[in-house]
Order: sequence, then C-alpha cells, then structure tokens
Amino acid sequence: MNVRSSLYLLGCLFTIGLTSCVSAGKIEYLQTHTKEGQTVYLQAQVQEGLIRFQADDVLSITVNMKNGGNVVSDYNLPLMPSATTYEVGDGSIDQGLGRQTYLVSKDGYINFPTVGLIKVAGYTQQELEAYLWERVTTNGLKGNPIITVRLTNFRITVLGEVNRPGEYSINRDHITIMEAIALAGDLTLSGKRNDVKIIRSFPDGKTQIVTLDLSRADVVSSPYYYLHQGDQIYVIPNSARKRSADIGASTGLIINLVSVLLGVVNTVVILTRI
Repeated sequence: MNVRSSLYLLGCLFTIGLTSCVSAGKIEYLQTHTKEGQTVYLQAQVQEGLIRFQADDVLSITVNMKNGGNVVSDYNLPLMPSATTYEVGDGSIDQGLGRQTYLVSKDGYINFPTVGLIKVAGYTQQELEAYLWERVTTNGLKGNPIITVRLTNFRITVLGEVNRPGEYSINRDHITIMEAIALAGDLTLSGKRNDVKIIRSFPDGKTQIVTLDLSRADVVSSPYYYLHQGDQIYVIPNSARKRSADIGASTGLIINLVSVLLGVVNTVVILTRI
C-alpha cells in the first residue's frame, strides 16, 4: 500500500470514529428517571394543539340534511370538476365532481352562500361547525343540518437531520411533533434530540422559533408538542456531525499536501544517497 492510500485510509477511519461516538442516552426519546415498570402520567395540552383557522387557510365546508334537496344546495358551493381522475371499465377517464373550497381572507372572513360574510379566523373545526349550524338554522334552514368543515391545506415541513426531509400534507386536524418526525423517517443518529427547532409563522407577519427537547418525557406537556399549519421543524446536527463535515471538506487537501511533502522528502533522501 503506497503512502497516499495509507493516509487516505487513516483519514476515513478518523472521520468514521468521530461520527460514531454517539451515546445511547443521546438518541433515546422521552426519557424519564423512573424505575423499569413504573408508569408516568403527563398531561398533554390538547386544547393548545387544536388547529385554529387563520388567514390564507383553505376550507372545505359542506351542508347536508336528510331530504334536504334544493334547499340544502343553496348553502353549498357549486360542484366543479375534480382534479382527480379515475380509470373506468371502457378505458375512458371520468374526472368526477367535487365541492369548491373557501379561501380565508386576510381579515379572517369567508363569503358563505345565502348567509353572507362570516368570520372564521380563530375557530377550531368543531367550533366553526357549531357556529355555522346556528347561522344556517337561524337563516331559515329548517331541520337538523349536518355541517362538515375540513382544513385542506394543513402542511408541515421537516428539515435537517431526518431520513426523509420534505413537506408533508396532513389529512386531520392535529398532529404531534413525534408523529411528524415519524413521517420524516425518524431522526438520523446525528440529529440532536435535545435541540429540535419549531419555526411558527403568524398571520400578523411575526415568526416564532421554539426549542424542544425530545429526549425528555415532559415534552408532551409543551404547548408546542402539537403542531400548527405551516410549522417548520428543523433538527440540528450534533457536534460530531459538524466536525465530520468540516473534516470531510478538508481531508482531501490535507492528504494531498502531506503526500507532496513526503514525496519531496523521499526525493531529497534519494538524492543525498547518490
């Protein structure tokens, strides 16, 4: 094995050694100081985790009622061709129909059929369903209508030391940070469990950055354990990962310089023996 190959091998082994020195305590989630078999009860702030609608949200709202007929249709947006296509038996494409959606205005309103402008910002899904039920029944819709509200643009972004970074669409009205991490394929061994950032933007233009320690069990009691629409999660690399990145960028240069120096020394030695 020549000098260059030997130096390169030593550099690789050194880099691997730096990245592999991660203790088990630094990669475990939800750690407690209880004995094995003991149960820990923690109160999650579920109410804080409920999605509250805000400006630029896109809502799907439908009003249904048994034997409602044309009366109920007055309280729904018209059907439009769906973006989803389906293969049918004869090989043709049936595009299907779907309800239009409501875009919440900058001041938090939607224009609801027959009723008019309704402020929806600040409501949870259940609260808005109850409020709309009250508005449509007092507006003249008789019977017991069923109001269904869905947030259609609930997305989160996971970045940094995870196995599948990216943007994820959520098809329900709440998600925890642990569930978001699972969607992204879990943290890598180089991700800092005790320093996970949540970046949250607000309609007034303000942005908040919060740090969560996922290695502690009491993280479930944090008001940020449940995510909001548009949240970004950033997992910071640990110090070993940072060092390996620095070493990786300079290892080749160092090896080349050392090889050149050894070559010069070797040449000088040979010349002195002549």
